[in-house]
Amino acid sequence: MSLTFPNTISGLDSDEHKLYRTLLRRLTAKRKRNRLRRAYMDGRNELHDIGYALPPVAADIDIVVGWPAKAVEGLASRVVMDGLQSESGDDLTDQVQSIMDVNDLMAVADSVHSDALVHSCSFVAVLEGDPNLGEPAVIVQEFTADVATGIWDKRRHRLESALLFDVSDDYRHINCAYLMRYGMTITIEHDRTGWHVADRYEDDAERIPCELFAYKPDERRPFGRSRIDRTVMSLTDSAVRTFLRSELQAELYSVPPRYILGANEEMFTDENGNPIPRWRLMLDQMLILPRDSASGEVPQVGQFTQYSFEPHSAQLRQTATMFASATSLPPDAMGVLTDNPSSAEAIDKATKELCLLAEKCHRWFGNPWRHIIARAQQAVGDGDVQAVRPQWRNPSTPSRAAAADAAVKLVQANILPADSEVTYDMLDLSDEQRRILRYERRERKAQEALDAMGQQLRETLPHNPGSDMKVE
Repeated sequence: MSLTFPNTISGLDSDEHKLYRTLLRRLTAKRKRNRLRRAYMDGRNELHDIGYALPPVAADIDIVVGWPAKAVEGLASRVVMDGLQSESGDDLTDQVQSIMDVNDLMAVADSVHSDALVHSCSFVAVLEGDPNLGEPAVIVQEFTADVATGIWDKRRHRLESALLFDVSDDYRHINCAYLMRYGMTITIEHDRTGWHVADRYEDDAERIPCELFAYKPDERRPFGRSRIDRTVMSLTDSAVRTFLRSELQAELYSVPPRYILGANEEMFTDENGNPIPRWRLMLDQMLILPRDSASGEVPQVGQFTQYSFEPHSAQLRQTATMFASATSLPPDAMGVLTDNPSSAEAIDKATKELCLLAEKCHRWFGNPWRHIIARAQQAVGDGDVQAVRPQWRNPSTPSRAAAADAAVKLVQANILPADSEVTYDMLDLSDEQRRILRYERRERKAQEALDAMGQQLRETLPHNPGSDMKVE
């Protein structure tokens, strides 16, 4: 990725230019660290030699350890947004459904959550589309933390300003940029004259059209913390060095080391006087040596103790155990075999902390999605804004039988009604299944109301034995 951010923008006033430079300095200061985390995520991190552990030839060997990606994907796979649901329990309006469909919101959500775990945060903006270019009326677009930044308003608990760069799919050039602050969104474009303000949009909204998705935010670090932290990177480097050492010494495990006493250099040359390759000497099953022509002594051949692979395996198991503990992953997920496979209880205990983290992510990511959908509905501007919330998949992924058994017990104890949205959540029903159940529930209630009206009419009308009137 080679991007050059513009330093000067024509058309900005002094305050806007000061804000732009402040945000740009913040972006460039964090960009190096974000690129390093992305390199670990993609398995392109450089080898960190500690000075004596590896020979110089190790620099030419590529060893990839996918543990950082496992740390991110292991949690991201449990933070899954299945859809949106109305807070009132009604079906989603056509407006909300259209916003979800045209923006492929579920795929965007998966990307946003994964990028937030990698970089500690991610940004999602609601932008106006250009129908002349075939774009939808409103665009929900993600901006990763290596091309976007912002300033956090601690008093209002929201972004007060943001700088977003829309880059090409290969991350080599910038298409345009957006500078946002309270009440103003500025579009920045480039032409033959340079970078300039292309458009300004004023509004009276209480929030800027951009939301922050942060992993593990707090008062000191509102932009969160990365899942690929210093501990993950350090343990990954240790695992890479362990794999390299075992790779360099692998040939010594299959060929026993030997020594020869009383030999000279002439014994290891062929009939043409060329030295015999070392690999042939090591792999020869029968080594025949002549007597020393000068002394007549016979060379003595011996064998050293066979090298063992166990030290490398033990170190790798220890590193994998430390990595699993640091990332709340089961040890078996690291791809390192142990003597005794983990039991179901041990696996459940190991994943419990991961499920708790996923449930916290539901809270950290849930409110920003609510504000994004509300802002997108306001941008469309036709009809009332429907209050919605994300529908999260159960991070513990229980079996259908276990979830159904728990729901049935709560319904039988009159703690939950059978047709409650909470019951649907426990059963982990999809958005389409919920929609069908709501439709059938409305039909059933309408039929019950008609039956009650018919019964009331039959009771109030005078009885006429000769009539065959039927009230429906």
